[in-house]
Amino acid sequence: MDHSQSAVTLKSNPYGLILNLDPELSFDELCAAVGEKFKSSAGFFKNAKLALTFRGRVLTHEQESRLIEAIIQNSKIEVICVVDEDKGTEDYYRKAVTHTLEKQETAQGQFYRGTLRSGQVLETETSVVIIGDVNPGAQIISRGNIVILGCCMGNIYAGAAGDRSCFAAALTMKPMQVRIADKTARSAIVKKADSGEYPVEPMIVYIRDDHLQIKPITNDTLGEYLS
Repeated sequence: MDHSQSAVTLKSNPYGLILNLDPELSFDELCAAVGEKFKSSAGFFKNAKLALTFRGRVLTHEQESRLIEAIIQNSKIEVICVVDEDKGTEDYYRKAVTHTLEKQETAQGQFYRGTLRSGQVLETETSVVIIGDVNPGAQIISRGNIVILGCCMGNIYAGAAGDRSCFAAALTMKPMQVRIADKTARSAIVKKADSGEYPVEPMIVYIRDDHLQIKPITNDTLGEYLS
């Protein structure tokens, strides 16, 4: 039997999917197996909007982004967010998914696949999910929210029309400058890991008490933002 056929197994709850990944398979083979898995299940999921958790192996943010891209290319699933393994409770999924969908009722979000490089500017009238990195010198301007499934090192501006309820989030938040509506800040310095990459530490930026808050994404942080 082709080992890649059992390389990916799925477990679902009402709000998302847990992908159990084979720790021994090469990443390229795993990526292909994920694509095949969702291609064969595309009719079952249809136009589902889901949160994801990856289980079974440690992934870099680039690998995580490639797996998400493989899912999107082989199904009609809309990936709302990625939930950390230690946050993988149904209640956490529910909060993450329902809050995102509530935001999309007034502004349909969009996806951008690929890395934004120095000099590139992405402007959007809606919320946007970047599946890739935002390099130094690149800029994102959104009237809605900004979610980066990668490393943010450029300039980001959410709530560009003045909406103070908007937020920006990234797997690694190290922007040159971050702005929400009329509030601007620079993030704290983040040191690279021994691998030469910045550590994956999901952060969210939002306005609270007339100040920008830059905090790790936790149940407590989400509770404060949602309140």
